Amino acid sequence: MIPKSLALASLLFLAACGPGAEGSSSDSTTAADQGNDAVVSAAKVVVDANGLAIGRGQSREAPRFGTPRGEVDALLTTAFGAEPGKTTNDECGAGPTDFSQAGPLQVAYQDNRFVGWFVGEGEGEGVVTSDGVQTGAAMAELRDERPVQVITGSTLEGEFQYQSADYGMITGFFEGSETDGTITALAAGVTCFFR
Repeated sequence: MIPKSLALASLLFLAACGPGAEGSSSDSTTAADQGNDAVVSAAKVVVDANGLAIGRGQSREAPRFGTPRGEVDALLTTAFGAEPGKTTNDECGAGPTDFSQAGPLQVAYQDNRFVGWFVGEGEGEGVVTSDGVQTGAAMAELRDERPVQVITGSTLEGEFQYQSADYGMITGFFEGSETDGTITALAAGVTCFFR
């Protein structure tokens, strides 16, 4: 008798938790996931804690940190339709660093290897994180989606970090308050921020 009762209880539990169940988390996250998927799919460049991906939709090439500069710059040229601008900073705290600038995206290289990226304001369309975060987005939206830590001891105003969808850390900056501020920049890997 007990095994039949247990089986019946298990079936009722599974039915209550199934996809058609009221309040199911799959229903509540589907709209947000679809919105993020659409933003990411439409982006020219998708950045994450370990590098970036260039292309459209599902067809993307994904250079990771450590990829040779020539490969990354060629992909940036394809994505933005023009060769990226090039600069050098010999006084970077992380050591001499070269940069390629394409739209709002600045890619950092050391010893001709891809080591970091920075996305600033302006011309923000086309570059998004793998979890759908862009400059110009509200801090409140990011806080609703991801664990965010505002760095209170930083000499850089509005600095924060959040755990990205790939379980890495992305650094960012915001203007305004933590609850109604706006994201102004995002970065990962080697940067030349002077603290």
